Amino acid sequence: MFKTLVFHEIRPKEEIDLGMRPVIVKNGYVDQLPLPLFNSVSSFEKEMTYLVESGYHFLTLAEVKDFFYEKKSLPEKSVLITFDDCFQSMKTYAYPIIKKLEIPVTVFVATGWIFEETSEYSGKVSKALSFKELDEMSDYFTYANHTHDYHERRGIEASKLMWEDKENVVQDLEKCNEWVKEKDVFAYPFGLYDAENVSLLKDNGFTLAFTTKQGVTTRETNPLEIERTVIPFTMTLDEFKELMIY
Repeated sequence: MFKTLVFHEIRPKEEIDLGMRPVIVKNGYVDQLPLPLFNSVSSFEKEMTYLVESGYHFLTLAEVKDFFYEKKSLPEKSVLITFDDCFQSMKTYAYPIIKKLEIPVTVFVATGWIFEETSEYSGKVSKALSFKELDEMSDYFTYANHTHDYHERRGIEASKLMWEDKENVVQDLEKCNEWVKEKDVFAYPFGLYDAENVSLLKDNGFTLAFTTKQGVTTRETNPLEIERTVIPFTMTLDEFKELMIY
């Protein structure tokens, strides 16, 4: 069994205290990132350091695939670290910590959000990175599919993945796969999906897909509905330690 953690924005506490901020992405999608998807730099470093010092095994996607499809066992206390959306703070604040601790990370990329040109970091918006910046972090970050232009939502109940025709969804997934390395691994935007989405992924050769439902992944888990736990800035280190007992 294993647990998957998901992060979005890693910011200094003083930036988080400024509240919600607009999302700035290449394709012009307009939204705001909810504050529960932020974690502080100090908390993130303490959490990752705790996992390293406590002997947790950091999974790669190859190990997760082998767990499901080759029935291979995993080391005790296995954990998969993931990031979604590729905001500037991932490079500015998260990557140096990841590199220092030598942790492999899976990053889900909405390629339609990513800029061609690099821009200066801003603490006032949630702005996406450039392809060049993502390439520069590929020593510890492995990139997987998060759609191309379909990272959109209607309220909190439906994502574009759920209302578009299947043919259009497949074309969008293929567009994202032109850039990402892991072409059979997916994360549902906003954690929103339905049974048709799961079937579509299976029919198109995807072997792993990740939700935002909290839980522990076991042999009985559908590999196209793998649980992921969001770690917010409000979580204390003691609460994080308790969470990681499984």
